[in-house]
Amino acid sequence: MTFGRGYTFVSKPKGPDQVAYTLSFRGLFFFFIDDCTLNDTINTTINMAVLEAFYARHRLYEKFWYPHPTKGDLVVRFNKPLEYKVMENGNGAVEPFTIELLLQP
Repeated sequence: MTFGRGYTFVSKPKGPDQVAYTLSFRGLFFFFIDDCTLNDTINTTINMAVLEAFYARHRLYEKFWYPHPTKGDLVVRFNKPLEYKVMENGNGAVEPFTIELLLQP
């Protein structure tokens, strides 16, 4: 709350801070069985269909475990919808994108 003369009032929060983590992804691809059927069983670490399926299960409200490299396993949820662009003539390659996760109590 801002008052006159630049005075700002801040009260102590009732809950923990909301910490956001931004993950950057590049080098993900869509793999196909034929010309139009996605294959989500091969190359699962770089398969965009696997990430899409995971997001579809959790969306913006379901919590999940994120293995943070220094803080260990954290309970998080997606903070923003999954958005990405497929490269033109990239044979299923996805342009680099980010995902924002929100730490959950």
